[in-house]
This record gives sequence, structure tokens and C-alpha cells, in this order.
Amino acid sequence: MKKGVWLVLPVVILALFVTVLPLVNMVYRSFQKTMFGFGKAEFIGLGNYLSLFKDGTFLPSLGRSFIWVFENLAIQLTVPLLIALLLSGNNAFYYSMRTFILIPWVLPMVVISIIWRWILEPNVGILGYFLREYLRIGPINFFGSKSLAFHTLAFINSWHFIPFGTILMLAALSTVPVDLYDAAKVDGASSWQRFVYITFPLIGRTIWFVGLLAFMWSFNSFDLIWLVTQGGPGDTTLTLPVYIYKLAFKMYNYGKASAASLISMAILIGVAALYFKIFSPREGA
Repeated sequence: MKKGVWLVLPVVILALFVTVLPLVNMVYRSFQKTMFGFGKAEFIGLGNYLSLFKDGTFLPSLGRSFIWVFENLAIQLTVPLLIALLLSGNNAFYYSMRTFILIPWVLPMVVISIIWRWILEPNVGILGYFLREYLRIGPINFFGSKSLAFHTLAFINSWHFIPFGTILMLAALSTVPVDLYDAAKVDGASSWQRFVYITFPLIGRTIWFVGLLAFMWSFNSFDLIWLVTQGGPGDTTLTLPVYIYKLAFKMYNYGKASAASLISMAILIGVAALYFKIFSPREGA
């Protein structure tokens, strides 16, 4: 028993330094008026929290984050399932396609940002060229348009996630007994009926899990938005993580950024708890 404790102790200490101590420090700083590298910290109680709700940017950025999540979820739950159904065959073509589809997932977000900025560049991008030459449309500034930037980023973020979701869906589909499909065919069930009454119920746990991951990762999505638009044009792509980053590293308001981070964490925990309560697969379902 003692030997086991000593073996686990380094991991526990590392977890304390990496997660617990920064969290405690963030809670402590959220009650202080403190700026990075400027003067001494001053205890102000709930002042940072009250200041956030008086800030005309905080609540809109929070609302924008939820819109961002729902738009991403709509794509990240449906498209991977459709692709997985299309690639669920058992020959060399399907196996090779499963390999190629992973490419967007393994690319670093910096590379993805650069690639899509070039593709969607209004004057020299390949999509801009296609729109001008073949559809006589454009030039369209996808990242400079207040009506398009948000949805374009949501599409790119989902494009990055889709391979991961597809692989999970494919793994779930491989566990569905083929005998069930054969019996349903004998009984005259259509493809849609086989999906609704056999496939969907049996892979429901995987869909639930992918939905949870998609929600958590989309809500915390920062790198793509910052690398491409930095919250612009205007504030149209300014989600909560980008707002927190600007507070901390552009305005150097450490205390206010800590308070906003704690609110973000509380929202994630609360929504995750509701998600488990409402959508968690029941035994026997």
C-alpha cells in the first residue's frame, strides 16, 4: 500500500501544480484589483464580478459563445454521423477514405488558420477565383464581413472536428450486430427504419459523448478565432474566451480576467451537469 502511494505521489504533486494551484490563485486574484506588472494588488471583494456585468462587452460575448456552440453542434453532430454511415463499408476504398479523412484533425490550428485564410482570401484565394470566374460573384471578404465572419469560422472549426467525430461514430457503428440488420431486411424494414430503430438507439451513447466533447471544446475555442479575426470585424466574433484573453493580455487586467474565467468555468460545469441530467443515456435505452 505504501509503495503504491509513493508511486502515485509524483502525479498528484504535478496535478496540484498544474491545475489546483492555478485555480486557487485565479479565485484569489478575482477578488483583487490587480494589473499585470503595475502596482500592488488591492482587495475589492466582488468588484471585478460587478464590473463584468456592467461592461457592455461581457454579456454580448457570452451570448455569442452560446450561439457559436449551438452552430458548431448542429454541424459536428450531424455531418460526422452522415459521413460515418457512408464510410461504414468493409473494402479497401472505405478503409483508405477513413485514413484520409483524419487529415483535418491532425493539422495544427495554426496551419488550418493559414490554409483557410489563403483559400478564402477575396482577391487571390482559390475560392474567390472560382466565385469570380465561374459564378461571377465577388470578391467576397469572408473574414472581413460582419455577416459572414462568424459563420465562416464556425464552419472551419467544425471542419477541424468532423474527422474526430466521424471516427468515433464509425467505431460505434462497428459494434452494431449485422444480424439485426439482416432480420430487419427480412421483415421488410426500409433503410430509414433500420437507422431509426436499430442504428440510432445502439450508437446513442457515442452520439451523446461526441455532443459533450463538441460542446466543451467549442465553448473554449480560442485559437482559431484569435489567429484569423481576433474577435473582429468589430466584435462580431468576440466570444468569451477571446474576451478573457484580451482582458488579461491586452488590457493587463488580471483580476477582471480571473473573474471572467471563473464565470466561464461555472457555466461549463453547470451546462455539463444539465447535459448529463437531461441527455445521459439511460440503462436499457
